[in-house]
Amino acid sequence: MIVEEKQKKISRQSLRKALDGPSQKFALATGIMWMLFQILIAAQIIYMVPHKVRIVHLGFALIMIFLLTPFFRQSRRDHIGIMDALLVIFTATVFIGMFLRYDALIKMGGRCADVDVVLGILTMILMYEGARRVVSPGLSILSLIVLAYAFFGQYLTGILSTSGYTLKRIINHLVLGGEGIFGFALGVSAETIVIFVIFGSLLQEVGISDYFYDLANAIAGNARGGPAKVAVISSSLMGMVSGETSANVATTGAFTIPLMKRVGYDANFAGAVECAASAGGQILPPVMGATAFMLADTLGIPYIKLAVAAILPALLYYVSVFCTVHFRAVRLGLGSSGEAKQNWGNLLKRSYLLLPMVGIVVLLVMNYTPTFSAFWGGIVTALVLSMLRKETRLNLDKIVRIMYNSAKTAMTLGTATAVVGIVVGTFSLTGITMTIARIIFQVTGGVKLLTLVMTMLVAMILGMGLPTSAAYVLASISAAPALTLVGISDLYAHLFVFYYGCMSTITPPVATGAYTAAGLSGGNPNKIGFLSMRLAVAGFIVPFIFIYSPELLLTGDIDIMATVFSFFVTGLGLLFLCAAVEGALIKPVAPYVRVAFAIIALLLIWPDVLVSLIGLVVSAIVVVVSILRKKELVSPKN
Repeated sequence: MIVEEKQKKISRQSLRKALDGPSQKFALATGIMWMLFQILIAAQIIYMVPHKVRIVHLGFALIMIFLLTPFFRQSRRDHIGIMDALLVIFTATVFIGMFLRYDALIKMGGRCADVDVVLGILTMILMYEGARRVVSPGLSILSLIVLAYAFFGQYLTGILSTSGYTLKRIINHLVLGGEGIFGFALGVSAETIVIFVIFGSLLQEVGISDYFYDLANAIAGNARGGPAKVAVISSSLMGMVSGETSANVATTGAFTIPLMKRVGYDANFAGAVECAASAGGQILPPVMGATAFMLADTLGIPYIKLAVAAILPALLYYVSVFCTVHFRAVRLGLGSSGEAKQNWGNLLKRSYLLLPMVGIVVLLVMNYTPTFSAFWGGIVTALVLSMLRKETRLNLDKIVRIMYNSAKTAMTLGTATAVVGIVVGTFSLTGITMTIARIIFQVTGGVKLLTLVMTMLVAMILGMGLPTSAAYVLASISAAPALTLVGISDLYAHLFVFYYGCMSTITPPVATGAYTAAGLSGGNPNKIGFLSMRLAVAGFIVPFIFIYSPELLLTGDIDIMATVFSFFVTGLGLLFLCAAVEGALIKPVAPYVRVAFAIIALLLIWPDVLVSLIGLVVSAIVVVVSILRKKELVSPKN
């Protein structure tokens, strides 16, 4: 009952209208119609050119936004207002016009009529109004600045000057063509991300998310500080499917956060554990959330190659988070909840629930598209499995809930990627991408480490408050090219900015995951955000490590000995870093020992074999001494 109330609270925070009566039925019907269209496209039951799919996708997304979010904050929330109703009708009219005019535009060979320009302008206005309601203001402001640059860049001097573009050319490029709003970013949302959103909603209804929780509870529930470790494991499993930090926090946090508080973790730390674990799910193979498919498409590489490259860094991340929650439990003297039931026989009987995940991976390995794999390997398999047990069978209410919840999530993602399309399209129109890269290169003097730091900051600032997919696209077009100028390969550069796109969701002041966790834990969003960064410290360090220790990505000619050594010393270094941060190892330690741990961590992580060997020797000595002289390491009690 408590869990249901918590989830309803999160729902009310993210959905600002509580429709009733005919208004609710209309919104439900619209959401179901949209998701049904997406399923028919994914199943290849109906065929439509990608551009038309994107038009339908964004049209439905905006209609759902106008139905579910008010024009004014003080508007009534139990029905659809007049202004919103007019916007729904207007949106449907404009997007039907865009859909019908597409074939004529193709025949015109890149030219456009005045009616197309008008439709393009109206589309842009509707998109920004939708974004105003559900997307971070920062993204809209950024895209408007970039749009203004397309119009007025000709009046600038120096390297930022453009040749100047007419209104018709800008609209043609950014709206009517395939480079802007209806470009690559929206395409991934319309063809791949939405299917994974449906898959994630389906997992919750058929009990697979519950299985993830039960499995994690059996593994770590009775360990020291068990509920926090359960949160790490269960959130990693759900996070790689949901692909969005906030959604994952709301799903698994409703179970794990109350348990963490019960064994002695404070509200802020409990929320932070859930945030850090949920954010990492997007970097964890084999699924890595839907944004990773966008990354693979951008690089033009098989998704499996990306998944293999991401394995070791993801393991390092979760080892670090796991160690941090353990050392916090040690420092606080926490035990276990004693409530976990390790019914491995029951878990084994239910292990068939993992088959949808296996199905996706198998089809991806067989080189099927992510959309095809997610639908046939994931959704269809989950539907079949749901029929095996009475309690997991889908009735009409569950189906409606799956479709409606998916539509509510997809409307934000679709609109955000459309707004990102303005930035991407303007960059391609003006050619400013390499200009930004050269500016970063000049500011850092071409020094590799400084360029990495600058790129990290750009990626995190651009990603604040955005869905990971939008954050990655912005960082990949603005910051990643700077890394290639200092000799870093595309895969490493894009994985680098992808990490910080994920970490931006837990970074204050706009930590979307932290605000969701605060609603569940009763903590302070900013404190949760900063604690999340502390817990997820590996997420901020590991990208630098795999740049300087490229063997960790398992690409090219793999040197097994070098890879094993690098993975071991890096993992050990992160362990000591976590011990330094939390002030505990076997027992709580004194401040000077924490400093020693931090130095050892630096030696182990440093990308030099000799320095790492010195770190290994020193770490061995410290561990032995800490065992033999425990009393000297214990902090004096206040």
